[in-house]
Formats: sequence, C-alpha cells, structure tokens
Amino acid sequence: MLKDTENDDFEPSDITDSLGGFTLNIIARDSAKLPKVIIKTDSNEGCVDSFTNAKPGMLTLRAPMDASVITPLTTVAIEIASVYLITVERAAELILESIGLAEESIDSDLIFKIDPFQKLVIDGDDSIATVAYASVNVANAISMISSLLYGAGTSSKAEAEAATLLAFAKRIGDTNLVLRKKRRILLKKYTKRLNVSDSSDISSIISSAVSVVSRTSPDVRVDTAAKNAVAQASASASSYLLSTNTTSESYSGEAISKICAAAVKVLQDPELLEAIFDLGRDAETMEESTLIRDLQSSATMSAKYETAKASVSVVIPQYPSPPSPPPHPPPPLTIPMTLTSSDAVAPPFPKWTIWWLSCLTLTIALAAS
Repeated sequence: MLKDTENDDFEPSDITDSLGGFTLNIIARDSAKLPKVIIKTDSNEGCVDSFTNAKPGMLTLRAPMDASVITPLTTVAIEIASVYLITVERAAELILESIGLAEESIDSDLIFKIDPFQKLVIDGDDSIATVAYASVNVANAISMISSLLYGAGTSSKAEAEAATLLAFAKRIGDTNLVLRKKRRILLKKYTKRLNVSDSSDISSIISSAVSVVSRTSPDVRVDTAAKNAVAQASASASSYLLSTNTTSESYSGEAISKICAAAVKVLQDPELLEAIFDLGRDAETMEESTLIRDLQSSATMSAKYETAKASVSVVIPQYPSPPSPPPHPPPPLTIPMTLTSSDAVAPPFPKWTIWWLSCLTLTIALAAS
C-alpha cells in the first residue's frame, strides 16, 4: 500500500496539458523512494477527459514507476500486488487471465507498456481491443459503484473508491490465486474469470465493497434494488462493448476507440453519477429519476451509446522527443531524470502516457511507498 498519497514537498508534481502530457523532474537519488506515479483527477475542477470533454469518474489512477501508461488496469494491478504480496507484473498477468486472454498472449507489457488507443488509432491494430474494453469496463464500474457507496454513507468518495478498487482486486486475485497465509505459496489456479457482462458478478463486487467500507463506516447500507440497477448498467455497457468486439472486422481502430469513449461518456456522466449517489442515499429516488430508470433498459442505454459516439473526439497526442541527456552529466547523486509523455525516448528518460483519461488540468504526484 502507498504510505503517502498526499502531494508532499518532496514529491514532484505537475499539471497536464490539454491532452494529458506532463513532465516530472526527479533527482536520481530520490527515484528509489518514489516507486509509483499517482494521478489525482479531483485536484482541479477543470480536469476533463479529453475524449469526452467530461469530468472523469475515477478520482485516482496509479502506475509503477517504470510503466509507460497510467490506466484503470495499472491501478487495479497495483492494488492486486499490494493485497497478495506479488509483483505488479504477476498482478497484470492475473488481470489478463481474468479478462480471458489466451495463455500465449498474456504479457504484462500489454498493461504497463502499451497505450491501447495509440495501437488502435495510430497503428490500426485491433488486437488490443480486449484490453481497451476491459479498462473502460473497470473504470465505468468503479465510478458508478463508488458513487453508490458514497451516497450510502461512506465518509468520502475516496473511501468509496478505495473499497471498490479493493473489491475488484480481490475478485480477480481470489479467482486465480489461493494463498496459504503462512507460506504465501501458490496452491491452485481457477479457470473461472471475472465476467463484467454478468450483472450478478458486478453485484457481488458491490456487496464485497460494502463489506470493506463497513469496517470504517458501519452504517453504510445499499438497497438491493439500487445495487441491481447499478450492476445491470455496468453489465449492459460491457455487453455493448463486447458485442462490437465479436464483429471487430467491421470496425476500424478509431471506431473501436470511439465506442469505448462513448461508453465512458454515458456511464461516467457527472449527472448520472450524481443520480447514483442520490440512489445510494435514498433508494426511492429510483422511481423519480429518469437517468436511473434508463439504467435498467439495455435498449435505452444502447441508444445513448450510439448518440454519444457522435460527440466524442478521439485525439492521440504526438509529443516531441524529450531533451537529450547532458553530454557531461553531473555526479550520480544529482543526475535529474525526466518523465515525459513523449513518443520517442532517449535513455534514461522513460516515456509516460496518460491513457484515455487525459485531463485538461490534472495534478500528478509521485508517492513514496
């Protein structure tokens, strides 16, 4: 777990440009103390998703220091690694197993090193579509479930999101791993995987998240009808995305990206998340809110996704190369490293890309472990 999630004086930070580009300057001697990058979308009111031009649903994203992208899946991978005391690479593999990738295709680089939307739009490679869909589905579900729990009585949206993230991590980890508490060795692997298209699976994650928050907020209660409405919305969105995946030969990489962005625009719409918050606070609002009633109709939601496709804009930034290292670097203890979102990287300057959640004004902080 991160010991410090605040932007302390010793943690470098930056605000992104309109497409998510940022640069962090780090003294080499401090790099070992700062193993993770944290993106905080709630630190500035002007933060928007560049694809949808709407405020992101997730408050925080994380990635390991040596990752090239920061996404919902890198965030889940860090949580899994923390819970089960495994490497982030193994955690990433568990996620890929859970979403059904063939064993020969499983590689942690698919989560930590590859921007799926760049592959889809720039490279025209739709083989990465499954990973893109998974990230969108996880982000949508976490956003909605967090709003529901916050309305139900958690102390903050951040607490609700942390509980939801833990519930997802345990769902994926418990499915693939059984750990002996004392020896911490792998005993058994299960074949059943997370099915985000199954409302009962999402419902069980909501129940797990409620159980987590009840330790610190014992009064949190989620009405069954409210839980089912959110679970159904998440599942129907996943079904919509996956139905396009089965006919991916009919879609270009850009079209697939727009489908993903449309699902984000609909399910992370601030008005919808506010309605879900109200639903968590009072289940009777289900009958009063058109937005909540719409969640229960797959046909209505599909129509909303199709409408949203016309309003999203998938722009993949092309950043210039970072500056070259100085010809005569200073002593090792004071060599600065630059983290940048550029495409071409000259060592020792690692590449960073904020994936679909590129924000207009968004604060990034490196946190000590």
